[in-house]
Amino acid sequence: MRLYYFFYSFFYFIKLAFKKKHYRIIFYAPHHFNRGKNFENIYFKDLLDLCKIHNLSFLYLEEPDLYSNHKRSEIAIPFDFIYYLIVFLRKFMKSNTSFIDNDKKIGSFIKKIFFTNITFDNYITISQSMLSFFNGVNSDAKRFDLQHGTIHAVKRSYLYNGLVSSNLKENDVTLLISGNAYRDILINNDTSNYFENHIHVIGIPSVTNVPSELNKNVLVSLQFTHDHSKDENKQIADSLQLQIKNEPTFHFYLKNHPRFNDEIDLRPFLSFPNVSLFSGDLNDSFNKCSFHLTSYSTVAFEASLQAIPTCFLQLNPIKMSVFKTQYNYPFYNYLLSDLYDNYSVCSLEVQLWARQFYQPFCEETFLKSLKNA
Repeated sequence: MRLYYFFYSFFYFIKLAFKKKHYRIIFYAPHHFNRGKNFENIYFKDLLDLCKIHNLSFLYLEEPDLYSNHKRSEIAIPFDFIYYLIVFLRKFMKSNTSFIDNDKKIGSFIKKIFFTNITFDNYITISQSMLSFFNGVNSDAKRFDLQHGTIHAVKRSYLYNGLVSSNLKENDVTLLISGNAYRDILINNDTSNYFENHIHVIGIPSVTNVPSELNKNVLVSLQFTHDHSKDENKQIADSLQLQIKNEPTFHFYLKNHPRFNDEIDLRPFLSFPNVSLFSGDLNDSFNKCSFHLTSYSTVAFEASLQAIPTCFLQLNPIKMSVFKTQYNYPFYNYLLSDLYDNYSVCSLEVQLWARQFYQPFCEETFLKSLKNA
């Protein structure tokens, strides 16, 4: 199947090299973001629909991810051939030159072969993917990074010690984010004032509340991925196991991270009588569970928008305590039993808290942020 996408991509870009075309927007994302019910990209879906409504021409490109088990998009163009060509060319770039400059040079080179007849006004990506490459392809385009997870003042890919990430700054990237609270965190901690003019709060589609009767079911958002070291994954696992042992009256439903690749053996957890695996949709889990447990997953925000309080594993690393140090989660130190005993108060307050970070989608703000919209 991977060969199919590679050859499809190869013939598509060969054909594209001889066809003149202008796009208002190029959308680009790794395929592990295909997390919708029909394996659609949940972050791009509403923006793509908006482009169709307003007749904004776009090209949606999808990067392969060897670590992901998600299916490929049915509407995106596989970027496989160009992606592997980029990876190959990187091996020949100077080691004393920055990654950003090398990718710009590769973009400039590949443009002469495959993108010579393609122009575009805007480039929107997720997870800052291929920013420098497409800067090399077309430096005149406006570049955006669409928020897909948490953003805070000690996240190196955005901001650290008051300094903006070089990948953002050198590529002159504008952020499209979900709420004013995220914007304030970045602006207040940015010593260069870069974010003052490089952020647009576009919000997210409205969330429908899922009311359910209070129960002792707990959705556990696991974060065992290759992004963590073995020690970090083990630390999360040990803390979770202790939590399960200490709360025998609750039933824990384990939901794997979208990029889980067997970094941790789950069998020790499943040996407990009050633990089950949950493989359904996130919204289905909110119907089933009155509580949420995690180390620092963004699901804490999604649960809060549904008025479901989160219990946090108490972990020391800076990146694993951001809900306490950066977001001021109102009940960060509460145990599951504390949340259960004060459920109505906690439920209401976490929902109000989350709405500062995730505001209703503003179509006008998104359209106005674009170049030549």
